Amino acid sequence: MSFRIAIQSQALLGFIFFATVFTSAQSVQTINQKGLDSLIAQRNGTILLLNVWATWCIPCKEEFPDLVKLSKEFGGSKVAFAAISVDFPDEIDSKVTPFVKKMKTPFPVFVADFPSQDAFINSFDKEWGGAVPATFIYDKNGVQQKYLLGKQRYDQLKKAIEDVTGKR
Repeated sequence: MSFRIAIQSQALLGFIFFATVFTSAQSVQTINQKGLDSLIAQRNGTILLLNVWATWCIPCKEEFPDLVKLSKEFGGSKVAFAAISVDFPDEIDSKVTPFVKKMKTPFPVFVADFPSQDAFINSFDKEWGGAVPATFIYDKNGVQQKYLLGKQRYDQLKKAIEDVTGKR
């Protein structure tokens, strides 16, 4: 009897471990205009690096590991990271989430859910035409300080963050 209980207990512990790991994995949600405005405005004294990317964009996928690395490097400081994919919302489960999990992304990832591409693009820099990757860095008051178009190297991203934080 005790052997059977021990086996059942191990199975239960295994299930609990699996469920904990599975549910703690990165969850990708959609974001609309209100959510984006809130994300940018509610800084609570933190700087925000916001990357716009897509799973179909090779330069975006090449740049992403550097964003993950930098988010870990600046993790204890006053810099928050977030990413918004321009994949379709119905591709969250099939494309976006698998990529985010593969990258072990430690920051929030969203998929844009706006009425039109123009509405999404106009939510950012008026100079931005919608090309990805694009990175926007906002100061602690939610004011855009940097706009980086195209794939950035690790050192370029780090310098842009340091320019806004004032740290070197």
